[in-house]
Amino acid sequence: MLKSKSRIALALALAMATAAPAFAMNMGGPQFLQMMEKIRSDKAAPGTPLWVSVRVKNADVPGQKLTVSHRAVPKIHMPAMTMTFPVTDPTHLAMLHKGDPVEIELSNVNGEVKIIDFRMQH
Repeated sequence: MLKSKSRIALALALAMATAAPAFAMNMGGPQFLQMMEKIRSDKAAPGTPLWVSVRVKNADVPGQKLTVSHRAVPKIHMPAMTMTFPVTDPTHLAMLHKGDPVEIELSNVNGEVKIIDFRMQH
């Protein structure tokens, strides 16, 4: 049986683990893109495309959506998370499989964060 302090710590850890992804999913398009901008290399010129390295969790071809996960980004205090984004051009979406490392290009399209391009990583 867990002691009182251990139960509280476990409950807090579970709450934090489930709250962080929910917070990110509820973040508006512009807010999410601002956080992603902080990941960009300091050497990148303003206006360069925003590419993020991720792993494919699911490619929903009929729904034109891609579910991806990324590691924690300590630099901006962003936890590791899994997110689903609409894809503007699903032409090559079917070639992606669970576990594939890809880079996605994100953009704010009419207030919604969308994947506007992706490229395979080798």
